[in-house]
Amino acid sequence: MTMTPSVNTTTVAGVIGIVSVMTLLKYIMTSRRRIHVPTLPKIDPPPKFSDTDADIIVIGGGFTGATFAARCGMDGRKVVMIEKNMGIDDTFRGEGLLPAGVNTLETLGMKDVLDDVDGNIITEYAFHDMRLGGKPAIVTLPEPGMLVMRHSSFVSALRNKVLSQQSVTVIEGVGKELLKENGRVVGVKYRRKGQDNLEEMRAPLVVVSDGHYPHLSNEFQTTYKPVSESFVLGILLKDHEFGEGGGKHRADMIVGTSHAQYTVYYLNKHDIRSMVVVNGPTPSDLNKFVEEKVAALAPDHMKESYLRSAKSVSRVQSVRTKSMAANVDSTPGVLVLGDAFNNRHPITACGMTVALKDVCYWWNALSNVKDLTDDKAIYEQKLHFHKERLDWAYALNVMAEFSSRLLTRNDESVIKMQQFMIKSLRSVPEEERSKPNDVSGLFGGTLTDPEVVKNILDGTLQGTIQEIYDTQPYLYAVWEAMKVRRKWNAMMKEIMEPYALN
Repeated sequence: MTMTPSVNTTTVAGVIGIVSVMTLLKYIMTSRRRIHVPTLPKIDPPPKFSDTDADIIVIGGGFTGATFAARCGMDGRKVVMIEKNMGIDDTFRGEGLLPAGVNTLETLGMKDVLDDVDGNIITEYAFHDMRLGGKPAIVTLPEPGMLVMRHSSFVSALRNKVLSQQSVTVIEGVGKELLKENGRVVGVKYRRKGQDNLEEMRAPLVVVSDGHYPHLSNEFQTTYKPVSESFVLGILLKDHEFGEGGGKHRADMIVGTSHAQYTVYYLNKHDIRSMVVVNGPTPSDLNKFVEEKVAALAPDHMKESYLRSAKSVSRVQSVRTKSMAANVDSTPGVLVLGDAFNNRHPITACGMTVALKDVCYWWNALSNVKDLTDDKAIYEQKLHFHKERLDWAYALNVMAEFSSRLLTRNDESVIKMQQFMIKSLRSVPEEERSKPNDVSGLFGGTLTDPEVVKNILDGTLQGTIQEIYDTQPYLYAVWEAMKVRRKWNAMMKEIMEPYALN
């Protein structure tokens, strides 16, 4: 299923459309030809490691670091994981694992960690447009659905998996500096929790996964830096009532407000989460912002829920959104993974799925590298890694960035595209929704063909222009279509410039 216009398109719209699509495709293809992979620096003499050194040091025991450490430990690798705080806090972070992510966890042989996670399965999205009104547009997710849960619950289960591995040592502390010899990373200086002195540890491979607020990985962000244009409120709603058709296994996504995009879903048996995406700086008083802005402009049936939550400090948290295309790095002795490596807007909840797929690649790749001091072998795996992930990472990253612009911006041209998307999804017959299709695959992370992704996105543009010509006087339609296309081209440039390559 693609969002495409009818054949009855005017000559002017058709010519403009062909030129625009050809220009965009040319830009993408020339971007792909500009991929630059740094060469492997020559390390002379090569570093030496002792039998007492670890095989792998993992810096950061969050979602990605803990998954990587546990999986390598399951293979008998001698791993040391350094994490600043092994206690679990309830900080609001990524809470959704797409169907593709659940499948990847199974491929890793770690699906059993979900047995200890208190979560919920979301089987469909319902898109509500407050300007259009009417019934929601439904997108059914691929099997097994999207798992949602408190981030802390998932990380706790993963850390328990780490602690159960005999070959993994966990140190509660902070990585302060990477150790290098002749340009090669050979270990880390770290400080244990509660200690003042720095200690050193060596290993032929250091995996840096220092998360959403990186420290050690900054030096490897050479081409792309994190960009933040918005923040997300994570609000636990009290006594919330879903609208008609809502329920435990549906996530309601609400657009058409003047300032934000709302998503509401059951986080587990007891808790209902609302994520509210707001463009601009994060306010200093979150609860006041929820009361005066979020509640005031929310749909009528949701206002009281937000007002009740605004009275409790513990029920309102926030996190800055960050977008960063993957950086290609050839430094020997180090891998950067997770949010420190590749980041995108959280609106489509694909962050943990991307991280899992990257971990899965490197688990397989390192199983074929017997000697972790073999820098050439690991360099060749890095080259293959960036080529291997190009298509699926393109689909997930571009979808996230496109959705963030389409669903959270309130420019007149963007609103027209929003409304075409909603009406297009509404037009799908109910009996067809549950069948696998391209749109559900895109939202579920199972669609990995860049050409299909581009067709879906271009269908949104062409359908919007078709609708303008079908409903407006001709000369006015020409002008409006040009405005929509200018906005579209600007959006595509923002997205494709970094993400067409990775």
